[in-house]
Amino acid sequence: MVIFNIKLVAAFFVLLSTFFVSAQTWTQKLLVAEQDYNAGRLVNIVDNITGGFDKSLGERGYTSEEKIRALKLITKVYIFLDNEPMADEYMIKLLKADKEHKLDSKVDPAELYDLYRKFRSQPIFRVGLKTGVNMSYPNIIRTFGTGNTGIVSKIYNGDGQPPVGASVNGGSGTGFFINAMAERYLGWGMEVGLGLEFRNSQYSVDNYITYGDILQANGTTEIAQFAVLSTTVTHQQSFFRIPLFLRYNFNYDFAKSFVPYIAGGASYDHLLDAKYLEGNRTGGTEYKFDSDLSLKDLGLITKNNFSVFASLGLKMRVKTHFLTFEATFNKALLNYINSDNRWSNNPLSTYDLAFVEDDFSLDMLSFSFGYTYSIYNPQKLKEFK
Repeated sequence: MVIFNIKLVAAFFVLLSTFFVSAQTWTQKLLVAEQDYNAGRLVNIVDNITGGFDKSLGERGYTSEEKIRALKLITKVYIFLDNEPMADEYMIKLLKADKEHKLDSKVDPAELYDLYRKFRSQPIFRVGLKTGVNMSYPNIIRTFGTGNTGIVSKIYNGDGQPPVGASVNGGSGTGFFINAMAERYLGWGMEVGLGLEFRNSQYSVDNYITYGDILQANGTTEIAQFAVLSTTVTHQQSFFRIPLFLRYNFNYDFAKSFVPYIAGGASYDHLLDAKYLEGNRTGGTEYKFDSDLSLKDLGLITKNNFSVFASLGLKMRVKTHFLTFEATFNKALLNYINSDNRWSNNPLSTYDLAFVEDDFSLDMLSFSFGYTYSIYNPQKLKEFK
């Protein structure tokens, strides 16, 4: 009975030690397999190291780095055993485990290079999300006023010198936007992409009705403009945009951590809403400002527009993905104001505020921060199937 118990305990410890040895030696097994490969002993390599891929082993299996080494080793073994189907299979597994895997000309054989070039290692496309701020720049086409435009002056977004006796009350014309996009790499550093964007923007106008008077000071005479009536209007608009762009990345194929780029494109811009956030007047009779008035419903704003844009940006690699920083100038191609309804459909601004919109294109300068995620599907290229 005692002898039986001793044998049972010994068998238990042998079994237990065998389990821990086998569970802790995948690193050693991989090292031995690599030595066997270098010595030309290929036959048993695959059988000896495939067990380390077992997910149930957890931390006792291969590390991420060891898994890539093992997959690459098996791929090379199948290449030299002339087993093309299995070499293809493990090349795909390698590219899934290590996105955009880079070969080393000092170590990797020419046969592996030859197989690698037959596979799609780049992402099939990327998706991105970016957000940022924009600043409006109304580009005046033609000036209008309630009377003689010679006695009416306007200052947009608080940038200008007011007439004598008046102040500038308008803001900076700052808004925000959020953009989702999908893009595809074409090669040679070029990418093409399509986006969907919501843009909220503002501009302000200080409108002055003036009269001229003669000033004499220090022996000089000049005509100065004095404000009779001052109006400030803050205009808010929101757009749904569909931008299409072409981008060139510098140093894209050199695996640099930072990739500067330039881009250009065009966009369809659909007006979602437009209104006056606020309006006030100094001088004249009293009036009541209606903040619920929709300028889109009144037909005062062009509902459909087109624009072109140019961008300068920087990508920062995060593994196979990117953080992006971008500055973009957007040039609208059509008049923002629907001039057909300038007078008849605008009782608020024309009569209550003594203000009439100019014809202008609504240009934008924007700054954004974003994240771009790469999506891969490694496959053998059609011409090599």
